[in-house]
Amino acid sequence: MKKFALATATALTLAMGANVAFAQTSQAPMTLAAGEVTKAKESTSDTWITTKVKADLLTEKGIPGSDIKVETNKGVVSLSSEVAISDSQKATAVAITKKIKGVTAVSADGLLAGGATKADGIDKTKGAAASAKESTSDTWITTKVKADLVTEKGIPGTDIKVETNKGVVSLSSATAVTEAQKTTAVNITKKIKGVKAVSADGLKAE
Repeated sequence: MKKFALATATALTLAMGANVAFAQTSQAPMTLAAGEVTKAKESTSDTWITTKVKADLLTEKGIPGSDIKVETNKGVVSLSSEVAISDSQKATAVAITKKIKGVTAVSADGLLAGGATKADGIDKTKGAAASAKESTSDTWITTKVKADLVTEKGIPGTDIKVETNKGVVSLSSATAVTEAQKTTAVNITKKIKGVKAVSADGLKAE
């Protein structure tokens, strides 16, 4: 009887341990999966894609990134421009866009091709000067700051409005942010090339 009771107790202990282990292993993947889904959804939203594409086009030398309009609808990116660009510039813009995470397709029908073929053979010295000037323009700074804020974890980048005037960046938000998030946003902005000063008075702190 003692042997039988001991065997029964051992079996029950093992069964309980197995149940606890199963509960722990089954809960962890579910939590992880939910977190991964949220993370994936956030990182590949249309707003994120549009901002990322615009930033990459602006920082790419040899193409008029500031003249290219970017729109995203459910992962499909549409590129358009009011100024003509060369076929090689169009191909470059499409290639850059396709590399962005979350992009399912690219439509470049709105890019006016063929009108800037002379730009490909422009004097390199002049081209470098123009590129340097463009790289620190207010438009470039605004887009770059916005892209870095959106891709930074822990801050509501999509809710932060960015405006730049002669290198001075103003950050504002309609929703409240913590002091830590405000500090992070300011530090990220200060690191951007061409930024002379940062005003975060418009960021509502909790």
